[in-house]
Amino acid sequence: MTRKKKQRSHVGQFITGESDIPTKEELLADPNSKESLKKKALEQSKKRKSVYQKELDKQQAEKDKADKLQQPQGGRLADKIRANAKAKENEQADS
Repeated sequence: MTRKKKQRSHVGQFITGESDIPTKEELLADPNSKESLKKKALEQSKKRKSVYQKELDKQQAEKDKADKLQQPQGGRLADKIRANAKAKENEQADS
């Protein structure tokens, strides 16, 4: 004869009066909840863009890339190096 395993008798019996966790419908109704934002993003990604919109996006991306190339890169150290290079050029030009 096999032994029976003891069962926990209180599993699942802890019931609260009202649940603090909002339902899925409430989460989707709230515009700032993670679920509603996720649903909106999914709907936006599924939408097909028109040929005109695709062309505008492509032009904007090219414009942004060109603007980025025109701006000097670097931070304080790069500025310091440029300033030292200019100072050396000025010294060489003066002498």
